[in-house]
Amino acid sequence: MKKILVIYFSQTGQAKQVLDATLKPFIENSEYKVDYNLIKPKNTFPYPWTYMQFFDAFPETVRGTPCEIEPLQIETPIDYDLVVIAYQPWFLSICVPINSFLQSEQAKLLLENKPVITIINCRNMWLGAQEKMKKQLLNLKANLVGNITFVDRSANLVSLVTVFAYLLSGIKENFMGIFPKYGVTEKDLINAPKFGVCIQSHLENNQLAKLQVELNKIGALDIRGNLLLMEGRGRALFPLYANYISKKGTQGSEERKTRVRIFGIVLPTAILLLSPIITILSRLAPILAKKKFDKEIAYYSQNSLKLN
Repeated sequence: MKKILVIYFSQTGQAKQVLDATLKPFIENSEYKVDYNLIKPKNTFPYPWTYMQFFDAFPETVRGTPCEIEPLQIETPIDYDLVVIAYQPWFLSICVPINSFLQSEQAKLLLENKPVITIINCRNMWLGAQEKMKKQLLNLKANLVGNITFVDRSANLVSLVTVFAYLLSGIKENFMGIFPKYGVTEKDLINAPKFGVCIQSHLENNQLAKLQVELNKIGALDIRGNLLLMEGRGRALFPLYANYISKKGTQGSEERKTRVRIFGIVLPTAILLLSPIITILSRLAPILAKKKFDKEIAYYSQNSLKLN
């Protein structure tokens, strides 16, 4: 019997839905044992968030500051054949609970020399978070063999509105009576088991090194040109903003609230103003800088990490 370890974090339940759908071929096969483990922060993150709570989490998320988490209830070391990590990007970075686990002693014991597949569910921007994930897994001597993304299919500005409605008020569909349902679509969930079938085939045939190529062929990754450019700007500026806010205090402190409020206004405004411009640039990039653009797409479609 092959054993699969699943590590995940979820506030709304969507990550669990995505996992259940993707891993359905394993769950329904008696030759596999699938162990789910939810990462639980000792001080839980709120849902729905308040506006200030949401943006106050920004500096620690970007800086990779861990929070205290409950240890996983795995009493004895189990020699897992595969590890699946499901997470959400927060502010172009790994969400704090999963990042905290990756920095723990338990992660070293469980992930070293193990093949790992990441499953991301998010609004749309995941490239920067996955780069940080690659680095963390490399530090743990784990072997990233696959990545699957589940994203909101709406246009960037539409999903900007619906994600805030979802996070700050818990409204997932029919926001203001005009906006579409936020999150992963039912169609994507129905189609998700095909990824599990692909993983299962490569695991049974000891061909995990070839897995990502086959996953890409069946639509595992969603890389959009306009978001690639926008993420590049954000990843350059976010550490600067995170440091700027952190200089005034730690998470929850009164001293930094003014800077948090300013950032909470600047970020949505910047996305609103830059989205149309970057969309135009993304359509020109394949024409004006095709070689560089194609190289970027190819890089984010595989699992190795840039060394420079």
